[in-house]
Amino acid sequence: MQKCNAGDSWWQSFNRPHPVVFILLVLAGLDLEYVIHYHMGITVVYTQFYYLIIVIAGLWYGRKAVWVALLFGSLHVTVTYLLTGQLSPDALMRGCMMLIVALVVGSIVEQMRCYYERILEQNRKLSDANGEMRTLNTQLAESQEAFRTANKKLNLLSSITRHDIKNQLLALMGFIELSKMKCTDPELVHFIEKEDIAAQTIRRQIEFTKDYEELGVNAPAWQDIGERLVALRSNLPPGEIEVSVNVRGLEIFADPLLEKVFENLIDNSRRHGERVRHITVSSMDPGPDTLAIVYEDDGVGVQESDKERIFEKGFGKNTCLGLFLTREILAITGLSIRESGVYGKGVRFEIMVPKGKFRFIQSATDNG
Repeated sequence: MQKCNAGDSWWQSFNRPHPVVFILLVLAGLDLEYVIHYHMGITVVYTQFYYLIIVIAGLWYGRKAVWVALLFGSLHVTVTYLLTGQLSPDALMRGCMMLIVALVVGSIVEQMRCYYERILEQNRKLSDANGEMRTLNTQLAESQEAFRTANKKLNLLSSITRHDIKNQLLALMGFIELSKMKCTDPELVHFIEKEDIAAQTIRRQIEFTKDYEELGVNAPAWQDIGERLVALRSNLPPGEIEVSVNVRGLEIFADPLLEKVFENLIDNSRRHGERVRHITVSSMDPGPDTLAIVYEDDGVGVQESDKERIFEKGFGKNTCLGLFLTREILAITGLSIRESGVYGKGVRFEIMVPKGKFRFIQSATDNG
């Protein structure tokens, strides 16, 4: 197919009026009327040239071409009358056709020009909007770069500060242990134990700030729940708690800190379950588009009034930051967690995974 190069085409000349050319065409039409019609008596063929002039007039001047059609139509009718002595129906019909052609062509051209102007206006607005968008994108990129730089500095400062505090805290805990060994006064030993509890709380809070700082930093990924739980099970002291993992080939799309979720749940059972000897992790389908990962233990459970409050920051003993962080980690990819156990029979945490955030794969690992 031949490529149209409108910029170099001579057809582009029809997009703008040429008064001199138009006058020459009109004069040529008058000359044809005078020579061919009036002198030679030919009444039909030469009028086709009038349509060419009328169409060109419509292209250049819109509906003003009607005046050109009136000129040639009336001239044709008049000359026919002079030659025949009567108004010819054929001449009148040709005159009417010239008016119709002028009106149709002129209307179409004016409408096209109107659309063309609208398109130009829209293009100008779009160009301005694109310019503003480019400016905003540039500003956004600069802001993002400034934010990344500031965040990097803050993280570095936080890491250094946290490292120094942990070193000092480690020294403090060491002195506390020495004080326990050296002190024989029961009252002083009691105060030292309180100091040790406070130091342990500070240590957990420092660990929480590190985990929370990493929350959402790395992109979510598909993670095998069975493999993560088996790894955590192997880190528990032998004989303390039995962990049954009844999920096989289940992957969850979540933040890379997902392992911390189950680590916190196990730690919660060990700290607050009082008599926990067995933990079970399984899955179920509570709805057509949802999967639930169920974590259960055989401890004391959670009272009805505290089932939501346990996920609040700072609720309960030992600051309870683990469960707060657990909910935050899951929320990154739209997962949620709730406690639905019966008090006195153990906890039952249900991690709700929506459709599209879980899948089952072939796994060679025995998760039982």
